[in-house]
Amino acid sequence: MAERVDTEQVRALAREGAVLIEVLPRDAYEAEHLPGALSIPLEELNRDAVAELDPTRPTVTYCYDYQCDLSARAARRLETLGFDRVYDYTASKVAWFAEGLPTAGRIRDERRAGAVARPVPTCSLSDTVAELAQPMADHDRTVVTDDSGVVLGLVRREVLALPPGTAVERVMQLAPPTVRPSIQVDELADSMERDGRSYVLVSHLDGTLVGLIERADLDGRH
Repeated sequence: MAERVDTEQVRALAREGAVLIEVLPRDAYEAEHLPGALSIPLEELNRDAVAELDPTRPTVTYCYDYQCDLSARAARRLETLGFDRVYDYTASKVAWFAEGLPTAGRIRDERRAGAVARPVPTCSLSDTVAELAQPMADHDRTVVTDDSGVVLGLVRREVLALPPGTAVERVMQLAPPTVRPSIQVDELADSMERDGRSYVLVSHLDGTLVGLIERADLDGRH
């Protein structure tokens, strides 16, 4: 049975020279895929399609996301074709893109939220309103993060009017809206307009902060 691997393991395998195979239909591959990956749709995965591949070389199959079973089926098919070092990237390319990693295909990286996001001040739960004055001098928002950079909340400029000793944890907004670095800017602009949002935070799949996008940052980009 093929070993299931996560994003970091796929990156390590790729550095070691593994073959990456996307098994989605070819139009999905052409739109966006992992750099260096081959396109062999599952319905074409036969002996002729892999005749020029080395069955002893590490080979990673992937599809779209956790809900898609094509990568698991493709991994098993490769094993029946004699491949002995097969890995199933179960989370697949959605997880790769959600980490802001490089992509290939028609959709350019500069058209994604990760390229548009800009730095935003951060603070911790233990900070007080008095400690926000300087970082918020030129910003309307500060993001509350933990020691690993995971987004915990958001503080708006209005809190500066509160007593200086007020704890950030007491006044922060819980669950500010976030998107992944991979979302396309035109899709993001449409969703922000539809939901009436003036800003979103960009974060990785593990919740770590990338930056901030305001609606005005998308003007002219979609």
